[in-house]
Amino acid sequence: MNFAVNVAPIQRRLSNGLNVSIFPEPDFQHTFVSWSVSYGSIQDTALPGRAHFLEHMMFYNPDEQPVKSLFHALGASTSALTRYDVTTYQIACTGQVKQSMELFMRMLATPCFTPIHIEKERAAIHQELSMYEDQPSWRALQQLTRMMYGNTHPITSDVAGTPDSLCLMTPDDLNIAYNHYYSTGNMAVSVAGPVEPEAVIEILKQYPVSEHGSASLPGAASLDGRGKESSERYLELECGLPLSLVRFGFRAESGMELKDQIACMLGIEALLGETSDFHAECVQLGLLGKGTTWDHYYRQEFAFSNTCGYSTDPGSLYTRIEEQCDRIQDSVISLNNLEVARLTWLSRYYTDMDSLKQRCMNVSEHKVIGLDYMQIGTYVSELTEEEIIRGLRKVVTLAHLRMVVLR
Repeated sequence: MNFAVNVAPIQRRLSNGLNVSIFPEPDFQHTFVSWSVSYGSIQDTALPGRAHFLEHMMFYNPDEQPVKSLFHALGASTSALTRYDVTTYQIACTGQVKQSMELFMRMLATPCFTPIHIEKERAAIHQELSMYEDQPSWRALQQLTRMMYGNTHPITSDVAGTPDSLCLMTPDDLNIAYNHYYSTGNMAVSVAGPVEPEAVIEILKQYPVSEHGSASLPGAASLDGRGKESSERYLELECGLPLSLVRFGFRAESGMELKDQIACMLGIEALLGETSDFHAECVQLGLLGKGTTWDHYYRQEFAFSNTCGYSTDPGSLYTRIEEQCDRIQDSVISLNNLEVARLTWLSRYYTDMDSLKQRCMNVSEHKVIGLDYMQIGTYVSELTEEEIIRGLRKVVTLAHLRMVVLR
């Protein structure tokens, strides 16, 4: 069965360094633009949370006019998010595309880091951190990553930083990070909607050329030698919850090719995911709640898969997962489980492809870290059982298994 995507973007590397993907969609009303920068929280070894703070500050400009209000006046909206390794800005508009894109480019090209605005965003981010602290699932994720990577790897810190690091943030810190990472060669842009590709390209050509800063950010530390797994594989913490929350997963090999990443993820979904026999048995026994989905993070600097849910007996659940780890080394996955997991993956993939907003974001974020999002559907449909089992056996092992329980 051929599941290849019948959508091909027009791709260009512009003279100013921008990597551009355009999806002309004449039957749609909205136009979406996603602008990704290869800069996230794991680069902030010297000052945690700087990438996220910078994202907040990009919505101020030298004219002292609220950028979001200017977008609203054009009938457009904007949003942004910071991940472990990428920062992405997006706009959506139904008209005045040229004006909206020009405003978007001015926002990204002319940041304004005034002390008064920094204090305003410092307070807002402090509130964000407090909200995360109140979420058991977030606390479990932080603990799980520490068990997988130790305490010194930046992935174990919140993307937004810490209360201490927020207090240290200055205009100079933000300027240094902006000048270092926000170069055109470090960016990818995707556009989807009822647009003329050449007209979009002409607009994007106007973005000023900016070169990458020095080879290393001042004060930044290398990730080499960081990230040693903790010997503690199972940890319980008392948090006063009425029902135990469990988060468990596996650290994987970082820097894998996209096809190998997909093989590992698909194998985990087939063996332990929502549609697997294992999951059905655990739900029936009360060991795991329904709706327990897996999240996968596979990058150059880190890689892991994890899931989160509630359990009436975390210890028994952990034992059953251990048994699965042992069993898969000498056996295969149920063919039915594998095919259902494959179709579930493809369904999610095409659902995202049908959303212009999601498609734009996924394409630009993958492109900026050297991956091709458009190839995922092909890999998922063409990976053989042998390839998936081979990837699965490398990841789903007792040595890589970690579980944290909040009681």
